[in-house]
Parts: sequence; structure tokens; C-alpha cells
Amino acid sequence: MNSKPNLSKSVILKTSAQLFRQESFAQVSMRDIANALNVKAASLYNHISSKDEILEELIFELVDMFMSKIEDTQKKTLNTKSKLEDIIQTHIEIALHRPNQYATLNNDWKYLKQKKRKYFIDQRQNYEKVLKQIIEKGIQNNNIKDCNPEIILYLMLSSLRTIHLWYEKKDIDTNTFKKEIPKLILEGIIK
Repeated sequence: MNSKPNLSKSVILKTSAQLFRQESFAQVSMRDIANALNVKAASLYNHISSKDEILEELIFELVDMFMSKIEDTQKKTLNTKSKLEDIIQTHIEIALHRPNQYATLNNDWKYLKQKKRKYFIDQRQNYEKVLKQIIEKGIQNNNIKDCNPEIILYLMLSSLRTIHLWYEKKDIDTNTFKKEIPKLILEGIIK
């Protein structure tokens, strides 16, 4: 048996995110988390109150990061391309450095309790609204092709929300990844 880890809330969250990504929130029990940490389930309750609290902590930490970043980006006096690159880079950084938590955000938000789920959906809609405004301004200023802003928005977000699914399986240099993803999303693949 492995030695017991230095149990802390951050260790519990990190391990839980990994298990949620592998199995999904619904399939993981507190006992599963405790077993992965080589502790008794009761020990977890010294640091957290419930599995729901773990899910909320994992999701809302990233929600706060995304909302803060998009609000800061919107206020910057950058051209549309630079603003969109800034937002894309945020998604890439989080997906590369917190892939399990990023997966939990994208896949397990539906397991949030009703009040928290509503708040999550409101925040996601606010994020999309701000991003759409940036896109629309880019279209108005002829910085972006005159396409439907909703299609641009969801094409961009669907690409970014799935990065964690395939990046770890590929042997791609991180710097190349960070450079090429924004370029391909914003400029396409045709010369």
C-alpha cells in the first residue's frame, strides 16, 4: 500500500478532477476519491463537506478565471484579432495546465445542484455574450469576415472546449500548439 499523501483540499480537488474526467462525476463516489488518495472516506470530510462541494470548487474556479479574462480583454484597446487571440490563449493555457479540471467544467457542469447550475449557465451565457460582442464589433470594423456571429462564436468555442480530449494523445510541441491553434481558428486553413 502506498504511503498516505499530505491530505489537503487542493490534493482532494486535483484527484477528484482526474477521477471525474476518467469516469464522470456521477460515477465517482467519495469512497472512490478516498481510495485514490489512500485514505478513509471520513478523512475527506475534514477538508470538504461533500462531493457537490468538490464539483462546485473545480468548476467555479475556472468560471471565475474565464469571466475575469474576458472582461479584461473586452476593456483592452486591442484590435479584434488580438482580443480573440487573447481569449483563445486563455482556453489553451487552462486546457494544457488543468486538463482534468477543464474536462470537469465542460462535461460535469450538468451535475451541479439547481441553483449552482443556473448560476453556471448564466455565467456561460454572459461569457458568450461578451465574446459575441467582440466578434460583432470585428465584423462591423471589417476585421472579421462578414459571417453569422453565432456561427463564428460556436465554431470557436466548440473547437476550444475539446482541446483537452486530444492534445495529451498527440506528440505536439506546446509552443507549436499555442501558436497554431489561434492561427487556424482565426485565419482558417486555406492559403
